[in-house]
Amino acid sequence: MNKNNYKKGFTLIELLVVITIIVVIASVLLVNLANTRTQVKDSKIKFEMNQIRTALEAFSPGVTYVNGCNAGTECFKLKAEVVNNGGTGLRQQLSLSSFCIQYTLNQSSTTYWCVDSAGYAGPPTAQTTCAAANIKCK
Repeated sequence: MNKNNYKKGFTLIELLVVITIIVVIASVLLVNLANTRTQVKDSKIKFEMNQIRTALEAFSPGVTYVNGCNAGTECFKLKAEVVNNGGTGLRQQLSLSSFCIQYTLNQSSTTYWCVDSAGYAGPPTAQTTCAAANIKCK
């Protein structure tokens, strides 16, 4: 048999196998990319929530927090950033001596992030957080 008689190139089956492998890899990467985007948005929400706590403490250290998140304040602007990153379900209580602010994160409608005047930042540990009778996250 002459070595020059065979055809150069790939068969249709070989091309289809390679395309299938590429599609599978691309779909796995896209799913992971979507999860990563959600995690990044949640990280931004957590960061902004910590900034809200700092802004409220700077607004009136130990005096009164009642007007700390009114329009025009740094807290008000930071809450808008939280919403821009997908934060929903605001629960907020501001009193003369304490505050509590909680948002729902993007990863789940039952995953929350809470900050309070006691210095806590994290998932709320009590069912009645940020309520008039319980102005704290835990």
